[in-house]
Amino acid sequence: MRAILAVLLALSGVVIGVGPASAAGPCSVSNTRTTPGGHLVKLHCSSPTAFIDGFGSTVGDANREGLLLRQFQNNGGPLCSGFLSSPVTGGYEFKLNCTSPTSFVDAYGTTLTDAAREARLLKEIAPGRYCSHDFIRAVPGGYKIDASCTKPTIFFEGVGATVTQAAENARLASGIG
Repeated sequence: MRAILAVLLALSGVVIGVGPASAAGPCSVSNTRTTPGGHLVKLHCSSPTAFIDGFGSTVGDANREGLLLRQFQNNGGPLCSGFLSSPVTGGYEFKLNCTSPTSFVDAYGTTLTDAAREARLLKEIAPGRYCSHDFIRAVPGGYKIDASCTKPTIFFEGVGATVTQAAENARLASGIG
């Protein structure tokens, strides 16, 4: 009977958690400031203690990206924090630093929020690897991004009408995740 109920729930799209999710302590905002392309929100979190810098086009986006990095850590990923944003052709570059194991992620986006999201998503699909957008250039009709990952080394690329679209297409072309 239990197996039949599980099959019926699965077919109906209902998902029931197997156990409680691991809880983490709360986070508080310790500081905010502007950065190229937007804002930086510094978070201090407890249980376990973590200092996370979230970046985004708005202060709200920066706060959300920082909290999503914390959620990624709580779900078994490494502790990651943003550390630099800068303008590039067609948008912004965002640099993410992760520990345990140490790795760095560089990603591009039309906006700083898009670049921060792409860096986080690259790390989420390959938490134990170093993946990065390596080069961006304008091409007829939009932009092209060259990217790579290590362990094992792979190269991939994406094109799109915007930098964000090219970044998303590059991530999807990686074959990872």
